[in-house]
Amino acid sequence: MIAIIGLPFYATAADGTGRAGGLAVDVALAARRRGAGVELLGKVGDDGAGDEVVLALGSAGIGHAAMLRDPAHPTPVLAAAVGDEAASPEPTGPDEAAGLLGEARTVDEPPAARLLPEDPGARPSLDEGDVDLALRYLPGARVIVACDLLPGPAVDVVVRDASYSGAALVLLVRPGAEVPPSAGEAIVLELPDRDDGSFANLVGFLAAALEAGGEPSAAFAEAVESSGWERVGG
Repeated sequence: MIAIIGLPFYATAADGTGRAGGLAVDVALAARRRGAGVELLGKVGDDGAGDEVVLALGSAGIGHAAMLRDPAHPTPVLAAAVGDEAASPEPTGPDEAAGLLGEARTVDEPPAARLLPEDPGARPSLDEGDVDLALRYLPGARVIVACDLLPGPAVDVVVRDASYSGAALVLLVRPGAEVPPSAGEAIVLELPDRDDGSFANLVGFLAAALEAGGEPSAAFAEAVESSGWERVGG
C-alpha cells in the first residue's frame, strides 16, 4: 500500500458532479492506474465540500482512512473567480491550485481559475502532529510520498516513520531547495515549473513500482519511460 501525503481541494467537474483535485490526488490516481493500493493522508474542512472530496476519493478507489478534518478552516475550492459559481478547469500542475502552499507558480490553466480562500492561512494545513496522527492510521504502508511541501518538523516525522517501518520514501521539494538533513535514503524530486500532468504520472508510477518491490533506480527509470515525463537539461 502507498501512503500519499497532500492537501486535496474540491471542484465541480464539467458534468456538474463534484471531484477531488490537487497534486496528491493526481499522484494517487496515477498509482491506482498501475494497480497499486493507495491511501491519501491529508486534511479537508469539516464542511460539505470536504464531504464531497471524501466521496470522490472513494469513488476513484483512493483510500481516505487518514483524511483529517479541520473545523476551523474550509475545504479549498477551485473556482473561476471570486463570487462566481465554482468552475472546473482541470488542474495540471503542482501549483497553488494544487493546494500546496498558496504561492502560485506557472500552470497550464485558464488564468481566471483560482483556489479559494486565496489566503493560504485560511485553508487547512498539515503540521507534524497531523502527519504523525495520519501515519498511525496506516502502519502497513510500503511507500510514503510527501506531495505537499511540508514544514521541517513534519518532514522529520515522515522520515522517522519511513525509517521505522522500512517504507520507501519519496519527497517533493522546490527547485533548488536544500534537501532536509534528515531525508537520508529518500528519493527527492524537484517540482517542475510547468506540468502537463506527466509529472504526477511520474511520481505515481514511481511509487507503484517501488510498492511492487522495484529497486529505486530501476523503478525511477521505468517511471520516466512510462509516464511521458521528459527531463530538460540546463
